[in-house]
Formats: sequence, C-alpha cells, structure tokens
Amino acid sequence: MPPSPHDIADDLMVLALVVDAGGYSVASHRSGIPISRLSRRIAALERKLGVSLIVRSSRTFRVTDIGQRMHQHGVRILGEAQRAMSQANDSLSEPSGALRISCPVMLNTMVVGPLATDFALRHPQVSITVDSTDGRATAFAEPADLQIRPTSTPLRDSSLVVRRLAVVPYVLAAAPALCETLPGTTSPAELQQCPGIGWSFRAQPSRWPLHHPQMGSMTLELTPRLVSDSLIQIRAAAVAGLGIAQLPASLCEAEVKAGRLQVIAPGWAPANVELYALYPSRRDLTVAGRLFLDELCLAMAQIGGPH
Repeated sequence: MPPSPHDIADDLMVLALVVDAGGYSVASHRSGIPISRLSRRIAALERKLGVSLIVRSSRTFRVTDIGQRMHQHGVRILGEAQRAMSQANDSLSEPSGALRISCPVMLNTMVVGPLATDFALRHPQVSITVDSTDGRATAFAEPADLQIRPTSTPLRDSSLVVRRLAVVPYVLAAAPALCETLPGTTSPAELQQCPGIGWSFRAQPSRWPLHHPQMGSMTLELTPRLVSDSLIQIRAAAVAGLGIAQLPASLCEAEVKAGRLQVIAPGWAPANVELYALYPSRRDLTVAGRLFLDELCLAMAQIGGPH
C-alpha cells in the first residue's frame, strides 16, 4: 500500500524541525520530542520516499540536495499549520494590549488618526500610540509594531514583511490668482523657473520629473519659494498663492472644488507615491495589529485605492 499523503505531510514537518535546528539534539530540545523518535520519523520518511534526506555520522550532519527540497515543502506545510492555529486562536480572542503605529503626518491626519480613534472605541482593551513622521525611510528607529511608509522608488530588500496599501496619484496645483500671473498653465514647458513650493521628501525638491501618457516625460525646474516636509503646509502655501505645488490629488480635491486651487498642466503628473505597511512578520503582529492593518487596507481606498 502506498504511503498516505497525510503521513508524509507529518514527517515533512518533522524534517523541517530537524533541518532548521541543524541537528536532532537541538530539534529535540526545541520541540520536546525525543531524539530517538525524531530519528525514526526521518528514517521512515526516507523509506517512504525512497531517497536519502540527511547524512548523519558522529561528526557530521548534512542535508542532501533532495533533502533541502523536501525541507522547503515541510516549511510550507508547517507554516500553513501555524497560520491555521493562529487564525483559530484569533477568532476566540478579543484584541488587547498596546499597539504602536508610525506614519506620515498627512496620513495620520486623514486616515490613521481617525481610524485609530474608532478602533480604540470599539476595542476598549487596546491602547494605541501613533507617532507622526515625515515619511522618510527610518524603519523602526523607534519601537513600532506597524510602520506606514510612502515611497516613489522601490523599497530595498529587508527582513521586514511589506504590504502595499495604495498607489497615490499626484497633480500640479496652484492658486487661481497665481495662475493669472503665469505665462501659461496648460504645458509644463511654459512653467520653467516659475515660483514653486518644494516637498523635501522628493530627491530634488525644485526639479520635478513629470510624465504624460501621450506626450512622454520632461523635467520641470521651478524657483523654490518654500521647501517643506509637510504636505499639509505645502497645500496651505499653495492656497496662499506662494507657488506651484505637487500634491496628492485626494489632498487638494476639496480645495479645487472650492476654487481655492486649480490643477495646472492637465495630464502631466509627478510620479505616483506608493504607500506600504511594514512589520517584522505576521506572527509578530498581535491580534489588534492584524485587525488594524486589515481595516487600514480598506480605508486606503479613500486615498488611492489598494493595488
């Protein structure tokens, strides 16, 4: 009779435990399973599969090539089992404990802050701390369970789990009174060296790469009147008529409808900004952290929508 897939799955998880531990003794200490039983399970798996998985002697412990591949299967099976247990436990658990979140000021004002207040009201055993940042890549400079980071360039590889929340489109905007003094507002070529408000999050606050879906790309270079790391301050300065600003479309939507700002050079846009959630691993997030992240993903539709 051929071996049962269920039996092999159990043995593959044992293989993952032993290989990850680098030997039977450490695996026994971690799992509480006697060395003799671990050894028998691996030997039984080798017989079922008809291959050698681990070469063991008094001095060596070596995993064969096929053993490495079987180990990966075991890791995946073990991970799924752990996730199933975690979800089952979560369904029985009321969120509790402390949750620390780090996010940019603008996002805190528009989404995270109101969501945190509502979340804390619905889950009285949770206490939330929200640290506002300028959005720069200072991952976990302070202890944070969850960090929200904007970026217009690919994130560097790291050991952190990364979850993309939204893609935020940007537009060029200026006060109508300022637009009347500009040489033109339909093409960026007419706006070179005009007064501008720089965002220091960008690599070059006064030189803005722009793109048009039909007309290609160009760089707009402005004369900086103000440079800030706060999009809220930049919006206020733009409404006051200080210069042209690059702003999230969602952040200036109400101002445009009210006539306090005007979108200029329609079709030409700065690079989108992507918003990511970063955390050490899903297992390290508490029930409160996982629930908050799920709700945050839904709330991101207000800014740019999940992608």
